[in-house]
Amino acid sequence: MGDVRQQLNHQLFVGFGEAGIASQTQGKDTRSATSEGGGPTDKLSEKLVLSVRVSEESKKGKEKDKDKDKDDDGAKRGKSSRKFRFICITVKKNMKIRIHKVKQSKGGSFTVSKTWGLDDIKSIESIEDTQVLINLGKPYQWRLDDMEKKIEFLFTLAKLCRKYLKKQPKFINVEEDSLRQQMHSDTSFLSATEKEFTNTMAAISKRGKDDVVAEEDEADDILAEDPVLPLMELDGPNIDLGEVLNDFDWEASGDAAALETRLVTELQALEAANVHAIIGSEEQANLVVDQLDHAILQLDQIDEWISHYTQLLDSMGQDVHQIEIRHKGMQIAAANQKALLKEVESILESLRLPAYILDILRNEPLTDVDGISQSEDAVKKLKEVTQRKIDSDVSSLQAIKERLAFLNFHATSFAVRLHDYLNGYFGTLTDAYLHDKARTSKKGDLRLHNHDTLEEKLYRFCFLLRWLKTVDTRKHYNLQMSYVQEIARVYNKEVHDFVEQLRTHHIHRRTESEEQDYVFSLPLVSVSSAATNAIKSAIPFSKASHGTLPTDKPARSGRIKGAPWKSRHRDGDPDTPENDGDDVASLRRRGSTATRSSVAGNSVLSLDIGGDERMPPDEALRHTLSVLLPVMVREQNFITDLFSLHKDGEDLADPQAPTADQPIERIHDWQDSLGQPRPQNNDLKLNKRIHELQQGIFNDVRAEVLGTLDFALKGDQTYAIGMMVAVEDFVDDYKETCHSYLMEVLDDINKKVGGVFEKFLEEQIKAIDESKTTLKKRNGILSFVRTFPKFVQRVENILNGSTGNAQRTINQAYARIIKMIFETLDTMAQQVTVDVKAAPDDKESLNIHILHVENMHHFYSFIRERKVPSLDVYVKQAKSIYDVHLDAYCKVVIRKPLGRLWDFFEGIEGLLKTNTPEEINYHMQYNKGALKEVVRKYPGKEIKKGLESLYKKVEKHFTDEEGLLQVVWRGIQEETAKRYKRYGELIELCYPETVTKLEFTMDELLGYFSELARAH
Repeated sequence: MGDVRQQLNHQLFVGFGEAGIASQTQGKDTRSATSEGGGPTDKLSEKLVLSVRVSEESKKGKEKDKDKDKDDDGAKRGKSSRKFRFICITVKKNMKIRIHKVKQSKGGSFTVSKTWGLDDIKSIESIEDTQVLINLGKPYQWRLDDMEKKIEFLFTLAKLCRKYLKKQPKFINVEEDSLRQQMHSDTSFLSATEKEFTNTMAAISKRGKDDVVAEEDEADDILAEDPVLPLMELDGPNIDLGEVLNDFDWEASGDAAALETRLVTELQALEAANVHAIIGSEEQANLVVDQLDHAILQLDQIDEWISHYTQLLDSMGQDVHQIEIRHKGMQIAAANQKALLKEVESILESLRLPAYILDILRNEPLTDVDGISQSEDAVKKLKEVTQRKIDSDVSSLQAIKERLAFLNFHATSFAVRLHDYLNGYFGTLTDAYLHDKARTSKKGDLRLHNHDTLEEKLYRFCFLLRWLKTVDTRKHYNLQMSYVQEIARVYNKEVHDFVEQLRTHHIHRRTESEEQDYVFSLPLVSVSSAATNAIKSAIPFSKASHGTLPTDKPARSGRIKGAPWKSRHRDGDPDTPENDGDDVASLRRRGSTATRSSVAGNSVLSLDIGGDERMPPDEALRHTLSVLLPVMVREQNFITDLFSLHKDGEDLADPQAPTADQPIERIHDWQDSLGQPRPQNNDLKLNKRIHELQQGIFNDVRAEVLGTLDFALKGDQTYAIGMMVAVEDFVDDYKETCHSYLMEVLDDINKKVGGVFEKFLEEQIKAIDESKTTLKKRNGILSFVRTFPKFVQRVENILNGSTGNAQRTINQAYARIIKMIFETLDTMAQQVTVDVKAAPDDKESLNIHILHVENMHHFYSFIRERKVPSLDVYVKQAKSIYDVHLDAYCKVVIRKPLGRLWDFFEGIEGLLKTNTPEEINYHMQYNKGALKEVVRKYPGKEIKKGLESLYKKVEKHFTDEEGLLQVVWRGIQEETAKRYKRYGELIELCYPETVTKLEFTMDELLGYFSELARAH
């Protein structure tokens, strides 16, 4: 093996030292001849670390033409299934470790067949016997010569991979420690090899990178140009082969295989000795390395000493720097303390109030304008001082805290004084109103007073209340509640007096004894008794249903002061109403229903009406709301301004903020603006608070008004329609404003009157339904059909052209009533024919058509005359029913005057459904003779006689009321003429050869009808 290693070094791996480079340079111009079957091989600038011989399986079907191996005596060994190769581990001068698989030709020359890097190893596995399995991209299974070679090979690979690879390959059945223990000899040679390898790496590293790259390129050029000479052509000593064989006691007839095994063993021992010799020759290098290590250790100790001294010096420098910083800090602290003292003195001075200001806050009376004005100036200065911005670090000083506490004490004391004074002052002002008899409404003089005096006096406190809101919100809230409680007493008394006089003396109410022909009441059943049994209506009622209001009878000319008014509708004859619309537009605007005058310094909204004059309930509600709602608007605006219930209510610097020393003209201008509705406010919290205050003031007033509605509508619930219209008008006026409580009151009124109308409507529907069993007369125009046009006239008069939600509610009511009318009429008609199985002209059967014709004609005529758009669809429906029953009636009644003519030709009509016209003559009853016989019996004289009898009968069925008799007679004429024409067509169709004709002409027939109509 030593010879093999030398040959490998000589032919392939020349090393990377000076000798190697020289060898490469020397051989640059030289070329080696190739041996048999082998090609030239380049020398590699690498150093061989380890080489072992391995055998591997041959590939099937390949290398069939390879030379056969022969023993030394020339004997043939036979075809082998394995091939031998050398695995060489080398290191390049760029410190890369490579693995080469080297093939030896039969001439002894070596060539590299495959090369891998150390990092190409994926796994190393020790398998049975002396075999190893190494994955180098694909698995290679190699068998080594003996176990020692296997252990040495695996140990070397494992060691190199552990030391020089970052990512270790997978080791299977390979453990470095175990391999070391299995080494049969001293493994120090491996350590020597490693040292030599390490020194080689260090030497390469010390050389310049550029030199290494240059040498590598040069070596690659040399290797590329100079192939290695075959081993057989190398110069060497002459060897006597026979002598060598004698040394091994081998004869020509001996066992060649045993000789080969012995030779291999000797070769391996020789190679091992060579490796030991190489490693032993490097002991001096190891000694130098040890000395270098010792020197490095001493240098490390010196470096530690220097680092220690540096740390000591740094520590001393830090101490000196810290002392300097402390010194500067003490100087800065002293300067800061002086500045702080100066700043504190300045702040304390700015927080100082003059003694006269404190005296005003403690003692200044609030009973006059001068005292209020001085108090305003004092709280302004107090606010300026207390709101001064102070740095948070300074504000924590005890002196500053004490001064601020002193100022807050005076602010709180004045807040308590202001609260107590106004709390009593509110009661004083309201008591004066309550004891003023001039403010009471009387018969013929209905009035609601505004509170101008109270507003003017409390206006002086607006600024102080605004200040109180910023200082003590609890006391500000308590004053709000105190004012609400006191002013509510005034409104409750004044509104109660107003409403009581209105109810007692000025609302016209129908009594139960008064006739109301526009309601659907049963005979002997009064409206009031029916109303008490009403149930809730199923008609949905819109909470927004508001509109204008009508009256029932012409009210006497009561009027609003300064604005004469008239009733917007009259009853008289419901079918021919007289609408006085001169003041409709003005009455629909609340601004025209009440005027403001001045009485004893207070503005008044009053209704100037004669002592005996009365208004219908809907007009009474309209005028009441026209007086009450402006009062509610004014009161909301007043409390909003008084208590600063708006977004900028805490800004004392606002130039528009009210003050006590305002001129009286400005106060009056402000009072004039209080009656104007204000736009909506987006601050939900403030809106809710204002709503609560309004509710506290007017909650009893709302109950008073709602109670009046029950009283006003007790006699006639149709006035609820007018009330809905009135409420709707006021909703339109206030819906875009901030007065939410006012809208809530209107909504409550709307719900109240809507509920009354729902009950009234249900009562009317029930009365119509009960007519099916209570009406004994089943002919003529039924009572509920006569009533409905009057009901429509009554309702339309009250609506007076309103197109809002009230109109939609009425449209729904119309739909339900008409549905019940039609259903009841059909039911009553069906009851007429129960158990009746008579001829078609039977009296009771004929009454069905008469009943429908009369009632639908009345419905159609009168409802169409009203021209109500929402009823057009029902007018068309009534006309359709009327036409159907009129046609049926005419067909029934003309049967008798035509007699056998009718029967004969009806029979022909029946036969034509199953026979041809030519076949009709073959029927005994309908042949030509039968035709002549029946025609002969009905000459014109007989037909005229029958029509005269028919006219008398129709005259009994229908009166000439509403022109119905002539309409029916015209219908009979048209039906008879149609029959005459049809009979002529049937004669021509079925009897084309006959000369028989009817014995009267069409002109004669029409003349009979005209003559009878003129005669009556």
